[in-house]
Amino acid sequence: MNPSPASDIDIVYTWVDGNDPRLNALRSRYAGTPASGMSDDTGGTTRYANLGELAWSVASVNRFIPWARRIFIVTDGQDPMPLLEPVLRQFSHPVPVEVVDHRTIFRGCEELLPVFNSISIETMLWRIPGLSDRYIYFNDDTFVMAPMQPSDWFDGERLILHGHRMPLWWASLLDRLRMRGGRNVIGFKTAMIAAARQLGTGHLLYYYHTPTAQSRRLLEEYFAAHPGVAERNAAPKFRERTQFTPHSLCNLLAERAGCLRIEHSDINLFLKPVASRSDYLTVRLAWADRRADLQLGCISSLDKASPAQQKEFEQWISHRLQISL
Repeated sequence: MNPSPASDIDIVYTWVDGNDPRLNALRSRYAGTPASGMSDDTGGTTRYANLGELAWSVASVNRFIPWARRIFIVTDGQDPMPLLEPVLRQFSHPVPVEVVDHRTIFRGCEELLPVFNSISIETMLWRIPGLSDRYIYFNDDTFVMAPMQPSDWFDGERLILHGHRMPLWWASLLDRLRMRGGRNVIGFKTAMIAAARQLGTGHLLYYYHTPTAQSRRLLEEYFAAHPGVAERNAAPKFRERTQFTPHSLCNLLAERAGCLRIEHSDINLFLKPVASRSDYLTVRLAWADRRADLQLGCISSLDKASPAQQKEFEQWISHRLQISL
């Protein structure tokens, strides 16, 4: 099979403006009183916080992977363009942006809406009208740090995964240990485990919380062959332990089909600042500047950092991307 041209690769984001009073009121109405042990992994405010991360991330796409065909931003009746336009104006030929509403990707099962759960939304991303078969999924807290080519994401029709295989029994044990003390912790790995169980594999494909290459065709074919699976996975309004991440499912499907290439190189920078350690970002960002091999990054839970740390990261990322924020 001949590889698709680079211009056929799309970028997809899910985004929520956590400062929107309408959406916050709606979420509170459905959430009710949080259950004992409910954490940020299930429905805490940090999942919806908005400090402008989307603008930085979209800027990183324009700076370092300008060959992308289109950027789709999936949101619940919100408009990200006022946030993005000041950044996009700084590029002579910005990647086109298209905003997609939840109702579009949930067409035919609108009764499931509203949902406040990234896994539920991600389960339906393959239904974006006009989405290329090859696309890269971004969270708004992830970004590109250095120039990358289509061959860093796809080898022809093969997906490239920067990660490794992990035995399911070992991942499940680690997940159970996280549950000690009665905390309802539903982390990134929990949903990877659910994907492995969904396909009946003895391992999961572990990768960091960074952008990941995906295949619309693989997901579309799987859900067509298994009616009701997508709808059940997309139904919970808040995260549940039974939900699988569709990105992990796609990776496992690609592996099964012989169209996955696993790269063990560590090209990821993960940042999770905490207000109690004032030098955390200073140390980590200085280390990142010395690492020429780092290409992808994630700034997790920036809302929990101190104002000084938030400012420090904003200055660092604007310098890295050569933009004004």
